[in-house]
Amino acid sequence: MTNKFEEVAKDVAELRTLLASATRKRVQDILSDELRKMEAEVTRLQEEAVNNCEPSKPKDTTGKIYTVKIRNYSWDESDRFVKLYISLKNVQSLEKEKIVSSFDTKSVQMTVNELDGKNHQLIIANLAGNINTDSSYHKVKTDMVVLFLAKFEQKKWAAVTGEDLQSQEARKPKLNSEDPNAGMMDLMKQMYLDGDDKMKQMLNKTWYESQQKTLRGEGGSMPGLDDI
Repeated sequence: MTNKFEEVAKDVAELRTLLASATRKRVQDILSDELRKMEAEVTRLQEEAVNNCEPSKPKDTTGKIYTVKIRNYSWDESDRFVKLYISLKNVQSLEKEKIVSSFDTKSVQMTVNELDGKNHQLIIANLAGNINTDSSYHKVKTDMVVLFLAKFEQKKWAAVTGEDLQSQEARKPKLNSEDPNAGMMDLMKQMYLDGDDKMKQMLNKTWYESQQKTLRGEGGSMPGLDDI
């Protein structure tokens, strides 16, 4: 390519010299027409040389990484820790630095980066109790990450999040000090609604026996269960 360009450039230079010295109109026209062709050839060769020198841009082979929220986990507790179990298949195959956890007095966050083409993130911004940040940590197991939330106080947790705790408190029946029987009936209704089949069978049996005693005039009536 370089030799051809040089040769055409020399031809152009010589044509310009000939055109400058030509005196006949016809000769001038012929030389001018040939010169335009040669100059166009020079331009084309220059463009080809520039294109061949430009490095080809590498293809972007990295796909976009999406972050998905972790919403499902199981939990239990000991005297010292509340333990959260997050199931993530093949998480044990990742490098340690790709699994990051951070703890605050009332919150926890964990991110698992680049697992199956996605980032996985758990955020609990309002824990049901306070935790000791210095003693909290995570542990990677086969297909699972376990978060160990060190309790600030060694007492039972009724829930993991503050929202779940409030929901449980709201569902508890309010005992009426002026009418203990009414409060008891509210409690039994709640037990019926929240209970399993065995609990419901037991309550139904208790109600039936109470009704039979009432019919026999033996007392023991349990008013209010008719509304269950």
